[in-house]
Amino acid sequence: MSDKKNQYMNHLGVSDQEGTIKKICKRVSSLSDHDHVIRSCIFDLHAIMETELRRIYFFHFQTLLPLTDDKSDNKKIKTRFEKMIENITFGDMWKVLKPVLIDWYNDFESIDEINKVRNKAAHASIEKVLYKNRNPFKDPDCLCQILCDVEGIYEEMGKFFTHMRKPIWQCREYHKQYGEIRVSPETIDDLGKFYDEM
Repeated sequence: MSDKKNQYMNHLGVSDQEGTIKKICKRVSSLSDHDHVIRSCIFDLHAIMETELRRIYFFHFQTLLPLTDDKSDNKKIKTRFEKMIENITFGDMWKVLKPVLIDWYNDFESIDEINKVRNKAAHASIEKVLYKNRNPFKDPDCLCQILCDVEGIYEEMGKFFTHMRKPIWQCREYHKQYGEIRVSPETIDDLGKFYDEM
């Protein structure tokens, strides 16, 4: 049973995860361990921005869901919606949000550059990876610049998210007071619970 369980490890002649990683790196890439770490850092920094864009998408478009008193139907609508949010690409999210975000904070323009760095690190020679005319694989200060820019973007996205959700709070309070609103009370309550926990 254990032979079948580890049949691919046995085929490759490795006995643990470390050996597997070394084998993969040797076969598919000419990058050094150091270069792999830098590339991983670039991917992780890009993922921070992607998560924030997805969060904005989720909480903005959730308010448009046509939810009713039918919980079963609402569950189907929410499942379709969540799948759409999971599957939408970084490029598509950014294309829609860019005009709004750039007007909010000019430094969001760095998102384009960070996205280019991520794509080149994934698909091109590391020699061609440039961030603002510097190579993060060769210049540690350049990698620090990407980190600083992502931290600034993350902080400003948090402020933007807070600004964006204010109307939701107003909707929630309006519904409490008057009981009339186009946004579903369930949606308002769901968002309210989320904000209460933040």
